[in-house]
Amino acid sequence: MTASAGWKMALYENRTLASAITAAVSGMLVGYPFDSLKTRMQTHHYPSLLACARRSIAEEGVRGLYRGLVPPLLTASAAKSLSFSVFEQIKLWLRNHDPYINGGSKLGMPNFQRTTVGSVALTAAVSGSISGAVIAALCCPLELVKVQMQLANLMAKGTNGVTNASRTTGQTTLLGENSLTTKAHIRNQRPAPPRWTGSNFSVLREIVRQRGAFGMYYGLHLHIVRDASGTAIYFASYETVKETLRRLTGSDTTGALTHMLAGGTCGVVSWLLIFPIDLVKSTMQSQVLKPKNVQKYASSWHCLRDIYARLGMSGLYRGVSVSLIRAFPIHGLNFVVYEWARAAICRITSRPE
Repeated sequence: MTASAGWKMALYENRTLASAITAAVSGMLVGYPFDSLKTRMQTHHYPSLLACARRSIAEEGVRGLYRGLVPPLLTASAAKSLSFSVFEQIKLWLRNHDPYINGGSKLGMPNFQRTTVGSVALTAAVSGSISGAVIAALCCPLELVKVQMQLANLMAKGTNGVTNASRTTGQTTLLGENSLTTKAHIRNQRPAPPRWTGSNFSVLREIVRQRGAFGMYYGLHLHIVRDASGTAIYFASYETVKETLRRLTGSDTTGALTHMLAGGTCGVVSWLLIFPIDLVKSTMQSQVLKPKNVQKYASSWHCLRDIYARLGMSGLYRGVSVSLIRAFPIHGLNFVVYEWARAAICRITSRPE
């Protein structure tokens, strides 16, 4: 085998990894500022998304919206490639071990042969849930660090009181003070972030110092619930819409428009369904470095009940506008890039998809 044939074979065998890495990096660079705004709106009160964006940029600049980017950027490719690889492998395993092919249909057993839209959705949901749980267990420490970095400046203000955005004026009130602090005054007297937010590693080190090694997995149960259910919905929605559109057009293949529509739809649907879990996760993780005697919530259930009691169902969707605005284009782009890269690798290596 020549060197050229060797690298082509290696590229083809790892086409899922390569395609997922390409899609992950593209999506992360475009979507991270929106994720940062989402986290801020979930954990602090702003009258609107626009107010949150204006205030964040005025105080920290556009660069501030990319605070904490390095860990997810470095790991997004690994996590995304692992997620897609586990997803594809579980799909293959389910197909090969489907009770349906051994007479299971007579017993009403699930069909994983992907012969119907329903079986496509079921296979994707089961595979996606397992993939999501695996990724959550591996990435929890990085997600925890990301939340601390995104909220560093807001947590600095919290040393003098909780920062809340006035729903009527758009200004910010520092509780415990007697007057509204104007934007100009805040810019002149901007509190410095805690010293441990200087780098991602310093944040991680501070978490371990305060809470021990297991502190890196603070909020893991919420992370697993969010990612297992969210990834199941995500892949099931994508493959269902993709397969439905393919059947409607009567084509054997799908194009970029189909991938964009299916990807955008799965992003919106999954966020709508799992957003309350994500909000509670972000809120709980934001207090990991606070002393226990000043932590607002003792448990995730306490957090959920309190938010619902004070703000109703709308409170559980605080910040959802950011996620929905970015969901369709970002996740649409994600699958367009992924499917394009996968097809390109097959063309380059002259092998079937």
